Amino acid sequence: MQNTENIDLVAQFRQENVDFSKIERARASRTVVTAGLEPYTGTWGTAQKKHLLNRVLTGYANRHLLDLNNLTLQKSLDLIFTPEKQPSLPVNDYDHEITKEETEKQGHLYIPPGKEYVFAPEPNNGSPWPRHQSFDAWLYKNMITQSTSVHWRMVFFLHNLLAAGKGSVKMFYQHYMTIFNSCFETYKSTIYKITLDPTMLDYLNLQNSLKSAPDENYARELQELFTVGKGPNSKFTEKDVSEMARCLVGWQFDWDSKSNKTGPITNIFSDFNHDDQDKQFSAFYGNRVIRGRKGQDGMKELDDVIDMIFSVNECELYLCRRLYQFFCYPIINDTVEKNVIAPMADLLRKNNFELMVPLRALLGSAHFYDTSFYNSLVKSPLEFMFGFYKEFDMYLVNTDGGDIPKRYSDPLTANFYKYSKLQWEMSNMGLNYTEPPSVSGWPAYYQVPVYDLFWINSDTIAKRSNIGNSIGKWGAWVGSGDVKGNVHNQIDKIKFINTLKSPDNIDLVIDETVERVMAVPISAKAKERIKLSVLGGNAPSYYTQLYQAYKQNPTEANRLTLNNRLENLFGALFQMGEIHLF
Repeated sequence: MQNTENIDLVAQFRQENVDFSKIERARASRTVVTAGLEPYTGTWGTAQKKHLLNRVLTGYANRHLLDLNNLTLQKSLDLIFTPEKQPSLPVNDYDHEITKEETEKQGHLYIPPGKEYVFAPEPNNGSPWPRHQSFDAWLYKNMITQSTSVHWRMVFFLHNLLAAGKGSVKMFYQHYMTIFNSCFETYKSTIYKITLDPTMLDYLNLQNSLKSAPDENYARELQELFTVGKGPNSKFTEKDVSEMARCLVGWQFDWDSKSNKTGPITNIFSDFNHDDQDKQFSAFYGNRVIRGRKGQDGMKELDDVIDMIFSVNECELYLCRRLYQFFCYPIINDTVEKNVIAPMADLLRKNNFELMVPLRALLGSAHFYDTSFYNSLVKSPLEFMFGFYKEFDMYLVNTDGGDIPKRYSDPLTANFYKYSKLQWEMSNMGLNYTEPPSVSGWPAYYQVPVYDLFWINSDTIAKRSNIGNSIGKWGAWVGSGDVKGNVHNQIDKIKFINTLKSPDNIDLVIDETVERVMAVPISAKAKERIKLSVLGGNAPSYYTQLYQAYKQNPTEANRLTLNNRLENLFGALFQMGEIHLF
């Protein structure tokens, strides 16, 4: 079992003895962008399209750029704001990793190969570890094979905003599908659903809240993190937290539906455990009184709580700030607040809190396309890793000349082995996607003044460089051979360069590859250094001869010779600092 514990990026960053005042001064010195939410009418070319695609996708690839060919900005946004199709249910593709006997010995229900497992009973309060890995692989495969749509990126946004983790597979599936199905709905509905989501009920203790001692965790985070924030104008009180906890006590998920029944986990409202007295709120909420209700009518107090929260102006302002920080840039100054956040908030309220409405306005605005925002953020491990899997076709190879077990290529099990290792790779660089570091989400999206710079420190940059070099040269590790050696998913480098305009010209191959895989141009000196590593001291014609020899006579020997030269190109590119920007 590989370790997927969370890395404390904040602690690691502080160990670098970084001068935070320098970061603050550098970001404060940026040119103030005065353009607002008015529609963008400037050049609509490759640079603008790549900027948009980088910010709305879970990893960039050239196929998304091709989808925008001959489309105007508005037509491009029409495509991007098209919902994804409902993902097919995950099935047991992990059967080679754990036997039926071992599964049952651990107290879990065995699911046969190829059968759906997300609605299976979980009698032992969880799932066998390979099933967790299978679910991770299913999730990442859907994100990597996404359409040119903002849908999965919005799942990431909501997952970070409404952070929860440490659930079983049955709970996790329900949690992520709640978020997936909420992306194009009103956020008020999202809050209602996430309040009753089994993972959230468990994560923030509402599941075990008692009428005699209401647990305040969820009531606090519902306000402080999920809706009105904790800025200077968000003046809810400690009394508001305790009164809201009283409103919500009684909600639980039905443990029997999780542990003993096939199907979704259902909710129950235990009216005997509900406080049916009136609840008085502060001036921040207009001194509102939520009337206590007896019996099953007590459920209606959740609706009252949501209506009350969304009645305050700070709610739409906070949500639009979070959208702006995630999709555009983390620093919000007074000019941005006035010219962008305020009109976004107005749109949000007028459209019943549908987050996609102000987001579309932002992504089509003059403000968003100011060139100072291009390539201004550090990729999370997710964008960094998913970009490789999206852009390149891969094939299996045993790098030690050993065997390639059938399970790595079998259509039933191949995706498990291709995508499940991503969880470990990303966690190693600071993003354990299915287990956020806290209810606040990842510090890169909220912690001033560092924000996205938290992704990079001496430890994580070395790991990024190592994995970039490995993927560029040998490929992504899949597993061991049954007889000997290690199996990797290796980039089909020759297939890739054959998609370029001039695959026989080393200078143009470097230029076109940089254009395809980098958001940022690289220097002439860097290009020359990469070129020298490919040529190995030979003249440029040497590469041309290697390529032409393979095209004319594609023997294994000619393929290996050309491939070995290309390994130096990809290994060098994937270690460059520029590849981490978007």
